[in-house]
Amino acid sequence: MIKCITFDLDDTLWKIEPVINRAEIFFQKWLDSNYPIVSEKFNIELLRKLMRQTSLENPEINHDLTKIRIKAYTKLKDLYDLPDDMPIKAFNYFMEYRNKVSLFNGVEDTLSRLKKRYLLGTITNGNASLKHIGIDKYFDFEIKASEVGHMKPKPEIFTAALRAANSKPEEIIHIGDSYDKDIMGAKSVNMNYIWINHNDIIENNVIEKYTVRNFSGVEKIINEIG
Repeated sequence: MIKCITFDLDDTLWKIEPVINRAEIFFQKWLDSNYPIVSEKFNIELLRKLMRQTSLENPEINHDLTKIRIKAYTKLKDLYDLPDDMPIKAFNYFMEYRNKVSLFNGVEDTLSRLKKRYLLGTITNGNASLKHIGIDKYFDFEIKASEVGHMKPKPEIFTAALRAANSKPEEIIHIGDSYDKDIMGAKSVNMNYIWINHNDIIENNVIEKYTVRNFSGVEKIINEIG
């Protein structure tokens, strides 16, 4: 019997690319107004490169996107001798827009119905704030790579969800869009899964009836499984 449903966030409950693109545009404007010495040298693409470079240089924290972003902004602070509070101010401004997401159609209605029947949790490699987005009321727990110390598909982050739900693998369904991160990770600890396969990717190692094209098909499969 299914007791708990866990969800990935980015590209499962909302589309992430336009969110990040918008956040980067507004962040660039913020730099123009507050730290023009930085924006003159670092456009959006160079800031992305800085993030990637910072992650590569700091493998011990690359599971924590918050620490990586703050460390990247700290590099800018040191490079241009900016005030000590610049990295935190920059991070908070970026996150304000990173948390302005548009939920896929039916997400809140579905979560509201499922909440009445199951424990609900999230398993994410990212740093979105459910509270700021306004959907924390639907979830009983959040499992974050930044807190566990491992990113999906590592089994450790999924076993953390098992502990949080006080459930066995066969009592949980994990729902996500990434075959490599969500589905392989769930399978590594023998969880049930539903794959939101937005792009019709062909994978032979997936049970077809547990695959949907978009979020609207999720609830029907949950009902069939549990």
